[in-house]
Amino acid sequence: MGGERGWALAAAAETIPVLRHKWTTVALLAAMLIVHNAQRMGVVTVFDPLRARFGTDYGGVGTLFSAYVFGYAIFQSVVGLFGDRFNAKWLLLAGLTLSAAFSTVFAGTHSYAVALVSRFLLGTTGALLYTPAFKMGITLFAPRERGRVLGILQAGAGIGSSGAMIAVPFFAARLGLTGGFLTLPAVAVAVLLLALLVLPDAPALPAPSRAEPSIGVVRRPDFWQLLTISLVGMLAAYGLLTWLPTFLTHTFGYSTVKAGTFSSVSNIALLIAAPLVGIAADLPHGRAGVVLGGSTLAAVSFALMIVSGNVGLVLGVAVLIGISLSATTAPMMLFAGERFDRRQTARVVGLMSMAAQFGATLAGTLFGVLLARGGSFRMIWIACAVLAVIRLAMLANLVRHDRAAHAARPLAMRDV
Repeated sequence: MGGERGWALAAAAETIPVLRHKWTTVALLAAMLIVHNAQRMGVVTVFDPLRARFGTDYGGVGTLFSAYVFGYAIFQSVVGLFGDRFNAKWLLLAGLTLSAAFSTVFAGTHSYAVALVSRFLLGTTGALLYTPAFKMGITLFAPRERGRVLGILQAGAGIGSSGAMIAVPFFAARLGLTGGFLTLPAVAVAVLLLALLVLPDAPALPAPSRAEPSIGVVRRPDFWQLLTISLVGMLAAYGLLTWLPTFLTHTFGYSTVKAGTFSSVSNIALLIAAPLVGIAADLPHGRAGVVLGGSTLAAVSFALMIVSGNVGLVLGVAVLIGISLSATTAPMMLFAGERFDRRQTARVVGLMSMAAQFGATLAGTLFGVLLARGGSFRMIWIACAVLAVIRLAMLANLVRHDRAAHAARPLAMRDV
């Protein structure tokens, strides 16, 4: 199956269910990503208060962030390998329930060990929200709609991240650190109640026929290239997103609330750009064009951070990184997922997300240890720029091979 599937061929091969509340369903799927990303990013704007609560250093609080991403990455492998055997709706409901429970434990504990374990377990619930939501976004909708649908889902990720980065320090300043973190399980419970009432069941997928042999994803070279692209790209992106609030606090003297609000512009840019990027991804050859453009923008943004000396340029880079993420997260999952059999969608999305989250895990711990041992923020930005260039080169090579293979096919066999 080629990298750019034609809409006519795809529509002929798939039976798309009729939804009674199509855009309500899209909004609820986006809400799953709001909860997941709010839980993930809620700690990054209060690293200094968390240091005081738990009596640890930046390496320790960076590991609290990484514990979520590590649990998420580990459990993504489980969801990726076995998620197609379970109803996606019930996986989402389980994820919301457990997310509310574990985030309540984290909000109330003063034990670093309990906090670390609860963050890891929270990460596992993120896997129950992300992959099933993307699977439903692909399997419930026609190919010509998927870019827009996944763009809206990705906007949910931006809303969750930016909302948590503003709301947690805002409420923590008024209600204490525990009160600030209790806003997160409250959101999870609200989404759970709505999902119980409105979210439709996932469609049943047909069993493979003897005429349709399915090659295992792990046997394909492009699968491993996509995993590597996901890992290095997310390591670079979260090198900036995780440490930007602390950079602003230490370099420009910002308060945690101001640094969180400033840093949230990346996520605001993401949520604004994601639906527009989704529309572009639905154009002919749009999948590859969008992910290449987003990867190029990331490499340029990190290069600017290396030479940045004023807060205005940092603000501009934060906006560019948000736009880049909108073009390289959901569109990348669509670009990858459509290369494989429809019955393997959850597996491909789950394993790619697992690789990406291992990269994000390293961003919290690796760069936190670097700073704790006397490294500078500029060293982080240099590393991120190198990783972004590696991702861009690998992705360009993959797209070039796709186009060469497409051109080599007989005209009647080409995607339309």
